[in-house]
Amino acid sequence: MLLELNYPTPVPVRLDPAQTLLLIVDMENESAHPAAPLYMGEPVERIIPRIAALRQYMRENGGKVVHTQSVRKPDALEFTLFKNVVRKLEGTWGAEFIEALKPLPDEPVVVKYTHDCFYKTNLEELLAQFELKPGEARVIVTGVATRGCVQCAVTGFSIRDYHVYVPTDCTAQRDEKEMLQAFSLFAGFAYRYNVTMTQSSIIELGKAGEIRQAS
Repeated sequence: MLLELNYPTPVPVRLDPAQTLLLIVDMENESAHPAAPLYMGEPVERIIPRIAALRQYMRENGGKVVHTQSVRKPDALEFTLFKNVVRKLEGTWGAEFIEALKPLPDEPVVVKYTHDCFYKTNLEELLAQFELKPGEARVIVTGVATRGCVQCAVTGFSIRDYHVYVPTDCTAQRDEKEMLQAFSLFAGFAYRYNVTMTQSSIIELGKAGEIRQAS
């Protein structure tokens, strides 16, 4: 039986900026700079200006912005035991943020040593400082890779009962089929209650009627 994977229909959303967080996942040189050996190419180039525009919109309207930075130590088991490709070594150029999305001074960075942005990180402490509570706060998840660290972030926030929004034009995977697999998971029954698939141009912050123009 042949199963077809399609892009989900994006849903327009209007969010309270005081209760909204934009999470920018792992926009680092290793994946997003043309000089890097693991550069993702056109899929990541396409999302960079869209995430940048969404970040600017969030900042102008009172939303919060947090970045995650995925780093690894040379002796990580995923390299030494599981023989994964060595990448994003802590302190190297590959683990640095790309110029277009470098965190601004008031944008916290959550450093993580796995795909999971909650595992042994300070993310939950940051959420508490921002007074972003389960059942109330809205989290927009962007970045790379859709079926890796983005999927972990969506799952992590979802199981903690946050309202999660995934703009399909602000996340990338080298293989489109794998990206659609992730989108299908996010839109599936297990996450349907609190994960909404949307697009950056139809995310509205603030009062009704103040909808920004699509880019």
